[in-house]
Amino acid sequence: MKKVSEVIIGVSRRLRKEMTGSEKILWEKLKSKQLKNIKFLRQAPVYVYTENSGLDRYIISDFLCREYNLIIELDGSVHDLKEIYELDKHKESLLTNLGYKIIRFKNEEIHSNLEKVLSKIVASFSGQGERIQERGLKNRS
Repeated sequence: MKKVSEVIIGVSRRLRKEMTGSEKILWEKLKSKQLKNIKFLRQAPVYVYTENSGLDRYIISDFLCREYNLIIELDGSVHDLKEIYELDKHKESLLTNLGYKIIRFKNEEIHSNLEKVLSKIVASFSGQGERIQERGLKNRS
């Protein structure tokens, strides 16, 4: 894995401090391996090398599970704008080519039906069944 620059680390730290309401709600359910004892990182940089441009770059994911190559993105209304939507699709293509699975949720889904969102996240680990089942839910104190 390529060493992350101090600039990218700084951006990630700032984004962690300035999480949206939806990100905070979901993070409360993902942090400390609360969901099926699986580790998630928030506002985590993912290294992407774009061959056609020869540029190194990072995409900062809302939530990342390195163990299962899963990225969770939360989208506010700005993601409905055509240029942002196109940028999201481009990033998704780069990440998919690296073997990541990306699942997206609208902010409203987090607020209106968090349990359904969590179920979809668990379901996204399909094909990993035995590994996930063995973990169970972590005890919450």
